[in-house]
Amino acid sequence: MTRLPDMQLREAIAHQIDLLAQGRPLVAFDAWFSPAGKMYANDRLFAADGAEARRKQEPFISAAREICGKITDLKVDAAKGLCVFRNQTRFSGADGAEHQIDGLCWQRWEGGQIAEERYYDGALMDVCIGEGVLEDPAQLLLRAPGAMPG
Repeated sequence: MTRLPDMQLREAIAHQIDLLAQGRPLVAFDAWFSPAGKMYANDRLFAADGAEARRKQEPFISAAREICGKITDLKVDAAKGLCVFRNQTRFSGADGAEHQIDGLCWQRWEGGQIAEERYYDGALMDVCIGEGVLEDPAQLLLRAPGAMPG
C-alpha cells in the first residue's frame, strides 16, 4: 500500500472537495477514484471497481440540470490515508424537481487515489456519526462493510 506524503494527500483531498463543492462530481471521480477502488453504500458493496461505480452513478449525475455542491465537516487523517465528510449537495433533476442529499462519505486513499469509499445515509449515517467518525475517521476501520450497526 502506497501513501502520499501528508501534504500531498491533503492537497489531493482538498482538490476533490473543491470539485464536489463546484457541483462537478464526475470530474472529481475521474480525477481521484482508483480503477481498482471499491464503493459501498450503507455497508453493502455498490461497485467492485471504478468502472462499475462510474457506470452506476453517471446516469443520475448526468441527468441533473443543476448541482449545488455542499460539503461540510471534512476531517482528514493523513497518517492513515483517511478522510470523512458530510455531503449535503442539492440538485435539480431532469424534471426540475429539487433533491437534497444528506450523506456521510468516508474514503481510504492509497497511491494518491481513492481505494475505498463508503457512503452512509439514514440510520447508518447516524450510527457512524454517533460512534465519532467525524472526529476520528479511523473509527470506521473497526466496521467491516456488511457489518450491522452498533
